[in-house]
Amino acid sequence: MLCPIHSSTEFPKEVAQSEKQRKKRSRAREEPQVPSISKAGQAMSQMWAWPSGSPCKWVLCCSALTTMEKEIISEFTKLTNVSISKTWSPAVTHVIASTDANGACKRTLKFLMGILDGKWILSIEWVKACMKAMGPIGEEKFEITVDVHGISGGPRSGRMRAINKEPKLFSNLRFYLSGGFMPAYKGYLQDLIASAGGTILQRKPLTRDQEKLIDNSTTLVTLIIYSLEVPEKLKASDAVFECRLAEAQALADACGAKVAANSWIIESIAASKLQPLSC
Repeated sequence: MLCPIHSSTEFPKEVAQSEKQRKKRSRAREEPQVPSISKAGQAMSQMWAWPSGSPCKWVLCCSALTTMEKEIISEFTKLTNVSISKTWSPAVTHVIASTDANGACKRTLKFLMGILDGKWILSIEWVKACMKAMGPIGEEKFEITVDVHGISGGPRSGRMRAINKEPKLFSNLRFYLSGGFMPAYKGYLQDLIASAGGTILQRKPLTRDQEKLIDNSTTLVTLIIYSLEVPEKLKASDAVFECRLAEAQALADACGAKVAANSWIIESIAASKLQPLSC
């Protein structure tokens, strides 16, 4: 059972060249509204109109796109000469995410980072609309509103938080990641916590008595995070999760902290709002 941020960090494998050509011919008939740069060549690129004649400094980042959607992005970059970042970077201005029939997207690392940094998180339809208009189109109509787990409003809320210069989501929290985390996934969580303004504890938090002795009082709320993840080769067991929860609760009781599962971090970021603690 892997966390949702794992599933879409890798792009789908490329199809055979002949299959690509067949799909391109099919799309040319089905989607005439999307200009094809490969056919139009340099002349088409010269038709693109930036506001005031000055190129926008867009940096796009793609999240879990299908092969067809990646080809549209490739056409778009040839048309506009905008930059594409294959990995997450604070320089990204737009996250282009694949959506299902309900307009929902997967929770990838790029999607979650985009929310935390207040970036535009848009469907591929925005790219298509820009190509059809041969110029920039307003983003708000194409902003993704929900993820595949049913959390809604996160992208807009994160964007408003950044625009209004509000404190970061985890600015008053410090986190200790208890046992049971796979190293790579633990690294993802730490990156997200840091980007959300949280403090990461590398050692177990001090007990109440220890803090009194060294006068190490703090106004930060401490969260002990336990893992709901299991390696792919192992089977999930309620006993394993109960043991992890018990260990986290014992530590929390000793140091006056609260307990949450790793899913609480992901859901809070996806909503751009702290979710209720179940424990």
